[in-house]
Amino acid sequence: MRFFSTLIASTLGSLIALGVIVMFFFLLVFALAASTDQSPRVRPGSVLVIELGGSIPEVVSEDPIAVALSGEHAYDLLDFKSAVKKAGVDERIDAIWLKLSPMSASWATLEEVRTSLNEFKKAGKPIIASSDDQYVNEVTYYVGSVADELYASAAAPFEFNGFYIVAEFYKNLLDKLEIAPQVTRAGTYKSAVEPFLRTNLSDENREQLTQLLTDQQDVFVAAVAESRSMEPEEVVRLIEGESILTATDAYNAGLLDDLLFRDEVETVIKNRLSYDADDDLRLIGLHAYARVPATEAGLPRPSTEEIAIVYAVGTIMTGESGYSANPLFGGETVGSDTFVEAMRAAHESDNVKAIVVRVNSPGGSVAASDAMWREISRAAAIKPVVISMGDLAASGGFWIATAGHHIVADPLTITGSIGVFGMAFDMGGLYEDKLGISFDVVRTGPYADMYSGVRSLSPDEMRLLDKSTEETYQNFLELVAASRNMTVEEVDKVAQGRVWTGKQALAVGLVDELGGLEVAIQRAAERAGIEGDTYRTRVLPLPKTMLEQMTESLNGRIASAWLNRNTTAAERALMQHLDVIHTLMQFQGTVQARLPFRLVVQ
Repeated sequence: MRFFSTLIASTLGSLIALGVIVMFFFLLVFALAASTDQSPRVRPGSVLVIELGGSIPEVVSEDPIAVALSGEHAYDLLDFKSAVKKAGVDERIDAIWLKLSPMSASWATLEEVRTSLNEFKKAGKPIIASSDDQYVNEVTYYVGSVADELYASAAAPFEFNGFYIVAEFYKNLLDKLEIAPQVTRAGTYKSAVEPFLRTNLSDENREQLTQLLTDQQDVFVAAVAESRSMEPEEVVRLIEGESILTATDAYNAGLLDDLLFRDEVETVIKNRLSYDADDDLRLIGLHAYARVPATEAGLPRPSTEEIAIVYAVGTIMTGESGYSANPLFGGETVGSDTFVEAMRAAHESDNVKAIVVRVNSPGGSVAASDAMWREISRAAAIKPVVISMGDLAASGGFWIATAGHHIVADPLTITGSIGVFGMAFDMGGLYEDKLGISFDVVRTGPYADMYSGVRSLSPDEMRLLDKSTEETYQNFLELVAASRNMTVEEVDKVAQGRVWTGKQALAVGLVDELGGLEVAIQRAAERAGIEGDTYRTRVLPLPKTMLEQMTESLNGRIASAWLNRNTTAAERALMQHLDVIHTLMQFQGTVQARLPFRLVVQ
């Protein structure tokens, strides 16, 4: 019997292996075919179709397999900006058609998108936007309102009622698990520790978040008022006093130009561009148009001189960049090793004349931030380095920004949060009461086991943690003071862990200029003595390909399948507890410079 079960298992294993080989072969053929695609043909009188929905990532792998099979976004922010810029000068492109669907991009990214579209309009070409029957809220409308004409179908959901931030708190969860956090912090507004200690916002945190929302609404109101030829007070009245929850309500309020279905929008575009009634629209998608050479569109031929764009996207951690699926604190991470290697490649390349560091990070490990700061400083000693702040450049993200020569932030970038915190977790209750595990210890010094996590810290140990936190905060203040030509006392007044918008940060002296990635690239070119738009851009570090992502995913799936097959439900429940412990132990005894978790304006 064992012989037959072994035979069946071996046969199945061979078939699976053969299937994987065949799949990889077809993927390789597909990738080779996609990589040999010629530049797409752009016919005169074409309309550039931009489907805006979901997120707009900072950088994508441009791997055709990933786009086709995994749903990876077909273009990133730089692709978008480059394509719209080309379309503005391309005589074959007569208009842009924005097809809107629900968006999850953050506000600084949306600002960059809207700015690019406004630049396109300066060429005298129209932008038509439509959402068909898709849900429209303030995020989608902010971008769509830039259009010369904006349409939706009559029954489409529409939300125009202001902004909010939802803050998450884990104190009740930790109480249930009998995990006791012990925290020190430097900065009155350093609210990153609040999710562990409270069940609601502190007065200081509520104050700074309210100010963020106020700035957000001010920018939104000004943009909508200008685009729709309305007074700002009228837009505010619609937000605060009207109940706009359908496209019909929005049309009646003057927020839409008409209520049309997609085929009717096509007719409007044809009429606008003087098409014959029987002609089909000549459409080209942004992903295809992004492959059109800049010279073919009418832009100057780039030289061999390069400006490197080095991305620091995600929570700052030691080691390699990656992605964490942890339900509490997961998301994209930027590893100090990965970033340092990319910076080194940029400043050691003879072709790279200047570097733009694109920061989109809530911060993280102080040690990792300092290692990244060091490598930026080394590069800045020999080449111009300009910092471009995206959606987030706070705490550790601002720490690394101080190494650059010039800081450019979007008006709605969430930045600052110059403050730090130290954490330790007493998990003795979880181990003993929930898991039935007890401990005893042998040590050579009174503090040797202070970060073991199986007991609470003594008053003396808390004093040591507090001392480390305060020293790190002072180092942070001194870094900022040296970078911003301020005294430590002046920095301390605008620090204290407080977050600012880019607009506020400019007013208090924490950034040099307001603008997007394109402005930062231009400033880098100017500092390098490169005239006009003759430079090339080089993206670092290179994103992972689909095959690399699949390998990581496959490893994770194999491990998950093994666990499900070889463990009981009770064992898996225990592992879930251990996963929480593992996550919290990453904070154990470390000083962190990071924002509150998931700070999202909606």
